[in-house]
Amino acid sequence: MKILVCGDVEGHFKQLFSRVQSILSKNKDFELLLCVGSFFSSDCQEEWSKYREGVETVPLPTFILGPCSIEHGQFYGDLSRDGGELCPNVTCLGQRGVYSASSGLRVAYLSGSYQGRTYQHQDKGDNLLRPYFTDSDVSWLEGECSGEGYRGVDILLTSDWPGAVDKFTVAPDGLDLSAVGAKPLSKLAMCLKPRYHFAALHQTFYERIPYRNHKILQGKPHHVTRFLAFAQVGNPDKKKRYLYAFSVTPMSSMDEKELTQQPPTATNCPYTELVKSLRESQEEAGPNFFFDQRALDSAHRKQKRQQDGGPPAKRRPPPQPRGPCWFCLGGKEVEKHLVVSIGDHTYLALSKGGMVPEHVLVLPISHYAASTDAPPEVLEELGKFKSALRKYFNSKDQSCVIFERNYKSQHLQLQVIPVTKIPSDALRQAFIDYGRSIGVWLDTVPRETPPSETTRTLW
Repeated sequence: MKILVCGDVEGHFKQLFSRVQSILSKNKDFELLLCVGSFFSSDCQEEWSKYREGVETVPLPTFILGPCSIEHGQFYGDLSRDGGELCPNVTCLGQRGVYSASSGLRVAYLSGSYQGRTYQHQDKGDNLLRPYFTDSDVSWLEGECSGEGYRGVDILLTSDWPGAVDKFTVAPDGLDLSAVGAKPLSKLAMCLKPRYHFAALHQTFYERIPYRNHKILQGKPHHVTRFLAFAQVGNPDKKKRYLYAFSVTPMSSMDEKELTQQPPTATNCPYTELVKSLRESQEEAGPNFFFDQRALDSAHRKQKRQQDGGPPAKRRPPPQPRGPCWFCLGGKEVEKHLVVSIGDHTYLALSKGGMVPEHVLVLPISHYAASTDAPPEVLEELGKFKSALRKYFNSKDQSCVIFERNYKSQHLQLQVIPVTKIPSDALRQAFIDYGRSIGVWLDTVPRETPPSETTRTLW
């Protein structure tokens, strides 16, 4: 694929698209234009309206990031978070996500400037605008780009630069990255392993020497990453490039040997030490704590036993059901003919009134009301069943929706429902869209969020 990448447009649409049209007149093979940084300016309403109304046309399918400032929100409407078409041939990707092209090209993206650890919910009514990203967004994107067999993404688009990107090489002229680089983006780039990482916002052009995504002689070799940052459209300095053309074969179409070829000038990853220090500082800060009276009472009892010289407390057995339970495997009420597989702590069963023929349940053998009450060994085995079911349905060219039912039930139930094969982003978006249609606002729970906070975070 031949792709064009542009830095901050800042409302200079005519200049950008005229330049793109000139390139296309000489080479019609370009398929996409990707824009990073600020696409709009505060005073470009008149020029932008020409493109929205069709007076002016955009010559190439163009994908832009979400806003970098509140004042630019007027141009995005309610599309800044989840994305959508802003005018013919211009599409906002949204706040965060992974875009998969029909060619197999995978593009991860994260919009806005870094705001810190605090996540401010602004998801109701007309307040969908969030011109920044947080640690929660980084964690979410890392979760989307992980798992067994993950190799990396072809392209990572961010509004801002990562911190320490200039380590092991020449620093950009006139820019102090210790002051402007976003450290969480360094962590994100190290996790996602993009082949190309594009950024903007700081009015300069910078092309870093490629860096390795592995340590030499340690483990399996990976591909290299090329980082480029662009200046703003319309700047008078010819050295400050704002447009870049390149060709890329999607990673999914390349063999391992071709993908992992190493340029002779490649450096070590610039982010290793920075990410290590980030993790250490997070460990020193400690996890988030949530008030739980039962846990507090238990800690007081344990402390009292230790002070009195008493023996350590024995592990409590699973709680007993208050009445007949249809799901305790040892109970008389369970319908054992529906059981498919039994593990050490959990089992798999067909749903008695399933939504589809292969609707199944994963449940603990002993009685636990919810996953928040289950011990680690039960949660671990639940995870193994989920992983196995995902692989099974994937082999049948299906996806599956997994959710915990915890309503008018006293026994933990994981409902697993196969659906037609669909990208995870589209599946998630279907739930978000339907939720909004009935006045329910959903959000992704960061991986580090304690289970006891799940309900409060989601709704």
